[in-house]
Amino acid sequence: MALRFDVLPKRATVPLAVGLPVLLLGAPFAFRVTGRPVCLIAASLISAAMSVGCHGAFVRLHRKTS
Repeated sequence: MALRFDVLPKRATVPLAVGLPVLLLGAPFAFRVTGRPVCLIAASLISAAMSVGCHGAFVRLHRKTS
């Protein structure tokens, strides 16, 4: 099942829609400039946390409607 942005509240989806591309494109650039892998590791952890948080909000929203 795909994540539906029209179902989630906009206060959660707008920062996700803006922040995730910046995070995914900025981390490799920061790694290339600094040469330190901590940028990539941090971006991976933040992306995973955002994904789990969004999934949790989606599940809570569907439990309320059931």
